[in-house]
Amino acid sequence: MRLQVQLGVVGSGPEMNISTAASIVVSKPLEEAFDFCCRNETHEKHLQPGLPVAGVQKCEFFDGHSLKEGDHRRVTLTDGSVLDEQILDYAPPSLHRYRWFTGLRGPFALLVRSGTGTWTFTEVGGGTQIDWSYDFALKSALAYPLALPVMPLFRGWLKQSLQSIQGELSG
Repeated sequence: MRLQVQLGVVGSGPEMNISTAASIVVSKPLEEAFDFCCRNETHEKHLQPGLPVAGVQKCEFFDGHSLKEGDHRRVTLTDGSVLDEQILDYAPPSLHRYRWFTGLRGPFALLVRSGTGTWTFTEVGGGTQIDWSYDFALKSALAYPLALPVMPLFRGWLKQSLQSIQGELSG
């Protein structure tokens, strides 16, 4: 198993972002790994709570929407948050990017305005590398010192979720 994590900060002043990422390699072909990771059911099963991050309880598309650029889905989290998520990019089998911008609850909601998740898939030596990054738009530069210690915990949640996916794809 290969796992990689990183943490970074982008910007300064009124538009400050903070980001984190994790990666795994699975022994499945690119298309199979991409299809599996992008399913609503996969999020519901493998993106479980990991303190202080809520898990995904349910993912559902708005009427007439699907997994394509510009469409929206509703993501209900285990803490009762209901996020409106917009699909920013959907380019099988290499890229899935989305942003949520409303509905977050709890202490993290005091720090961040929105979150953008990016899944990238790359063919590597008979398998697929899956990179999952998250970029958070902070509510203000003053939120940065409070958000900074939360990022390793969020990165741990990304890692936990990817390891769960890896376990199923390896089984």
